[in-house]
Amino acid sequence: MLEIHRKSAHGGMGHACELETSIILHLRPDLVHIEKAVDEIDFISTPSYSMDWIESGALVANPPWDDDTVTGAYGAGSLATAEHGKIWLEAAIAEKIGHVAEIHEQHQRREARRNAGYGLWGK
Repeated sequence: MLEIHRKSAHGGMGHACELETSIILHLRPDLVHIEKAVDEIDFISTPSYSMDWIESGALVANPPWDDDTVTGAYGAGSLATAEHGKIWLEAAIAEKIGHVAEIHEQHQRREARRNAGYGLWGK
């Protein structure tokens, strides 16, 4: 869902970015001063490590935030919209509801195994 609606290129979603600012514009527009939004996408990336929505690549690193941002923001906050915030928040909620259902289903299957004496439960 992110890729369908996003306006920013890779690097535009990090912190105080298009995604986070859009969600806050949807939930609490009174907290956002979009005219003050900054776009900082100068994260020091390599082929194995980059920052966008989640860290990506084969390398996991946690460099000091100050090495990659002047303002504390990382991404393209100026591209945020309340409409996209609503879409992305609803998609995230639906995804989490699905995760809870999946965990519940796993629990039921494990409980059935336990009740049948599976593995160490039967000893």
